[in-house]
Amino acid sequence: MSSEVSDVNPNKPGWQRVLEALTEPMCAWSTRARWAALVVAMLLGLGAVAAIVPWAGVFHAPDSSHYLQLASGRSDVMQPFASRQLGARVAQGLGMLLGGDLHAGFLLEAALSLLFTMGVTGWLAMRTTGPRWLLAALMLVASWPVLVLYLVLPDLWYAALLACVLLLLSEERYMAVALMMFPLMVSRESTSLTLVCFLAAGWASWDAARRWRYAATAVAAAIAGSVVVARLSVGSKPNVEHLPEAIYVFAKVPWNFLRNVVGVLPWSDANSDLCRVPVWSAPVHLGPVHALGVCGFSIVQQMTAIDNTLRLFGILPLLVATLWWRHRRWTGRSVLLRFALLYGGLSFVLAPVLGAGFGHLMQYAWPLFLVATPLLLDEFPTAGLRPGQRAASVGAFVVHLVLPAILLWPWFGQRIAMGLALWVVGYMLLRHWLGGGVVRAAKDTVPGAKSPQLAQG
Repeated sequence: MSSEVSDVNPNKPGWQRVLEALTEPMCAWSTRARWAALVVAMLLGLGAVAAIVPWAGVFHAPDSSHYLQLASGRSDVMQPFASRQLGARVAQGLGMLLGGDLHAGFLLEAALSLLFTMGVTGWLAMRTTGPRWLLAALMLVASWPVLVLYLVLPDLWYAALLACVLLLLSEERYMAVALMMFPLMVSRESTSLTLVCFLAAGWASWDAARRWRYAATAVAAAIAGSVVVARLSVGSKPNVEHLPEAIYVFAKVPWNFLRNVVGVLPWSDANSDLCRVPVWSAPVHLGPVHALGVCGFSIVQQMTAIDNTLRLFGILPLLVATLWWRHRRWTGRSVLLRFALLYGGLSFVLAPVLGAGFGHLMQYAWPLFLVATPLLLDEFPTAGLRPGQRAASVGAFVVHLVLPAILLWPWFGQRIAMGLALWVVGYMLLRHWLGGGVVRAAKDTVPGAKSPQLAQG
């Protein structure tokens, strides 16, 4: 139990006591209060998910049919979907326990994954000096409903596995994290990025003997996962372009970069989804692909990316950017924070080259916004805030809650303008709140540890 005592003064005006109660550090809660706050925050988040998600469409979301086929036992599923085996097979097993209902299996898997991921996210945050309103802010982001909308895809299941990794990193169980590369790889082939980020985040913190032991174990676990996937996906169909899988994966990067970043709509005779007749083409010889070309130019994807960035995580991207910019360093931070920053940051940057659906591809970056943000706040002062700073802090929370609601506005351009305006307001509030300086030494964030009084720098 934390021994830090709240400085809320009952003799102060009511509005000031409310501000203090909302902006007190989460680590000052007693153990019982932490659990109660976490349950209440999760109920808020789950209620928002239940109210927002169009449940009739969760089994008809893009690419869902491939994973339903995997769970039904079919072996002729198209690549790369056939390489993402574990989530679908767990849903299959849960469905058998529920009388053979695959849909019920996926729903149960999604519910358990969501509860676990939310719980870990909140628990890690409550060990920091982040303001108490941040706990509700983490649960009330639009990214949770988007993950649930795509619950048949392995994204939510993978998020739960990644939450387990984050929890193990917080406890410095690095060998267990290395072994987690096996179920992660059986779940999704992009675990190669998770593996690299784990080793990069921990390399400087481990001595030479442990460094190579963890690296060897993690690589071996990832390779073993790849072998299992290869055996489970025997008989799978090739990708839609009928290219070798290695070429297909690398070819996606320039294809998506042209469409999502540059605004050029690419075309090939093996993939004519964007247009039937290109405005320009040239012959090539790449397996079944005999021509490459251009359909035209469009900024729809770029506008969609801006719209999702402004809404999906509320004001948290702006907050994490502000915190990082004011205290830029890599060394001296925990492996957990370094991993959340690196994995989440790379996932966010790489989202435009992974595919066209920004709405769920950006979810891969959730550790950056939901885990790294409270950890970065641990490095900033929380004691002795002036009433104006506390008001600015709560004002930033209000902006955070309003941002997802702009989706209700029907006109796309005006919606983006409203989001940008709210971000400007949020940035000004963040500057006022965080204007007190930087804490030079972050506190120990072990659960139940005594939280030192943080002085402004």
